[in-house]
Amino acid sequence: MNRRHFILNLARYGLSAGLLSAFPLEIFAKEKNPKPGMWIIDAHAHPYTFYRNQLDTNEHTFEMIREAGIVATSIAAVGDFANYSPDAVDPPYEDTLRQLAIVQEWEDQGYIKIIRKPQQIRRRFDPDGPINALLTIEGGDALEGNIDHLDEFYEMGVRIITLVHNNNNEIGNDMRQFGSNSPDDSGLTDFGYRVVERMNELGILIDVAHSSAQTVFDVAACTRAPIIDSHTNPLPPAVMDRGPSRLRTYSEIEAVVETGGVLCTWPLAYSGTYPRQTFEDWTQEIEELKNHFGIRYVALGTDGGGGLPSYVEGWNDITDLNSLAAAMLEEGFKKREIAAFMGNNLLSVLHRCFVVSRV
Repeated sequence: MNRRHFILNLARYGLSAGLLSAFPLEIFAKEKNPKPGMWIIDAHAHPYTFYRNQLDTNEHTFEMIREAGIVATSIAAVGDFANYSPDAVDPPYEDTLRQLAIVQEWEDQGYIKIIRKPQQIRRRFDPDGPINALLTIEGGDALEGNIDHLDEFYEMGVRIITLVHNNNNEIGNDMRQFGSNSPDDSGLTDFGYRVVERMNELGILIDVAHSSAQTVFDVAACTRAPIIDSHTNPLPPAVMDRGPSRLRTYSEIEAVVETGGVLCTWPLAYSGTYPRQTFEDWTQEIEELKNHFGIRYVALGTDGGGGLPSYVEGWNDITDLNSLAAAMLEEGFKKREIAAFMGNNLLSVLHRCFVVSRV
C-alpha cells in the first residue's frame, strides 16, 4: 500500500480533519534526556490509544515519550480490535489499515519516523527530531488467514507482529484460554507455521505476548530468528502451571530465551498470592530473571496506552522510568545492566532478526 492509499484510507474514516490539529508540534517536550547516552526502547506501546476511534490526548503522549528520553518506541495497532469493539465497522484487516493510516499520517507530518532497519535507530536522544517508531501489529487476526498480507504490512513499515491478542486465531492460541499444561492447547496452526517462516524471511520480529504455552513452544522450535514476549512478567520459578493468565512460567520464558530473544516486563500491579505492587517488586523480579537467565534476556515493554488495570506505586506514565532506574541502582544493578534492560537487549534482537532475514 502506497502513501496515496494510506491517505485515502484515512479520509474514508474521516480522520484527517481535526486529527493533526490535536497534535501541534509545539507539544514536543524539549527537555534534556534524563538518562544521557542510554538506549531506551519500549517494546510495546499504543500512544494516544490511537487504535480506538477517538484518540486519548492524555494517554501515553508524544510529549511523555520525549520527556522520558525514549530513543525508539513501538507504536502498536491492534489487529483484532474489530473483533471485540462495538464501534468497529470493518473486519480486522480493514480496521488495521485504518490504524496504520493514522501512524503514516503522523510520519508524513514529522511527528515520528517509522524505523525500517534497526540501523536507523541512533543512540543520541534528539529533542528536536521525530520520534523513532517501531510499527507493530498486536494480533495476527489482521492477516485474516492471508499470508500475502504479511508482505503488504512489511511494505508499510511493520516490523513487529504479536501473533495472538485477545483470543485464539488462525495462527495460534491465547494464554488466557489455556493453562501452561493444558492438554487441549493445540499451539501453532499450520497457517501459523507459514506465518513464522515468512516473518523470518522478511525480518519481522515475532512477538509471542498473549500466546499460549504450546504456541510459544512451537514458535520457539521452528523460528530461525530471536522472538520476544513484549509485555508480561514472570511467576516465581516454582510455579509450573500458571493456569489461564497473562503471566509467564519460567519454562515458557526459557523457550523465548533459547531463541536468543527477550522477555519484556511492564509496570502492571496486582495483589494476591504473588503480589507485585512497587518498583522494588519489579526490580527484584528483574534481579531474579538476571540470576536465572542472564541480564541480556530481559527488556522493557510498558504497554503504555494499552489500558493496564493498575500500576506499581509511583508509576503514572512513561516519564516515571527514572524511578525504575533508581530502584534498580538501589538493588545493586550496574549502570551497564540498567542500560541493557532499558534498550540495548531489544536493539540487539532487532539487529539479529534483520540479519537472519538477509541470510
